[in-house]
Amino acid sequence: MKKTTINERIILRMRQLKLKHKDIVKATKASKGAVSQWVNGGNKPSADYVAALAHVLKVSEKWLLEGELNDEVIPYHNKMKKIPLLSLEQAVTWSDSIMNNDHWIETSSNTNNSCFAVQIKGDSMVSTTGSGISLPEGAFLIIDPKYKVSSGLIVAAHLPSSDAIIIKKLIIDGPNIYLVSINPNYKPIQIDTLDYIIGVGTRIEFDLV
Repeated sequence: MKKTTINERIILRMRQLKLKHKDIVKATKASKGAVSQWVNGGNKPSADYVAALAHVLKVSEKWLLEGELNDEVIPYHNKMKKIPLLSLEQAVTWSDSIMNNDHWIETSSNTNNSCFAVQIKGDSMVSTTGSGISLPEGAFLIIDPKYKVSSGLIVAAHLPSSDAIIIKKLIIDGPNIYLVSINPNYKPIQIDTLDYIIGVGTRIEFDLV
């Protein structure tokens, strides 16, 4: 049997679950245009949306992305775990804060004992184009202090002049290191060392209601 494409699998599950475009938009926080591209086959969903899309379609991420030879639906298994939720100020001393923490979020992400979450504040990491990575205010970002830092990743950084961490995209251009907002209305911040980076953002979680 011919293997289906990702947009065919999305359409299949939308029909089976009687979901509309607006349901996918609400569940994934993607733009209407992005969802239309996924359904029409113009673009595949980026890694930032796969987990939420698989969740609303009630399938596994593997089945959504790869399908199977017989394309039988593989159910989504919700294996949740709790990780500490820290304020942007607490995250400065995250190793101490997670030991004395009273707030948690649940995630199905593959995390380690050093991982924690913070809640996004403001609009500096919101995409103004409706495409690509976007971290809206109120979203939860899981941060892994053990993840290898490299250019292009979303990172948590603590600058000496601040009593809180900031969430930015790391850009390394030769000898120059920048912390860049996704929203172009905010100016890049140039830093002189990667020592300011305390962890890498590995997953975005949303409260839908």
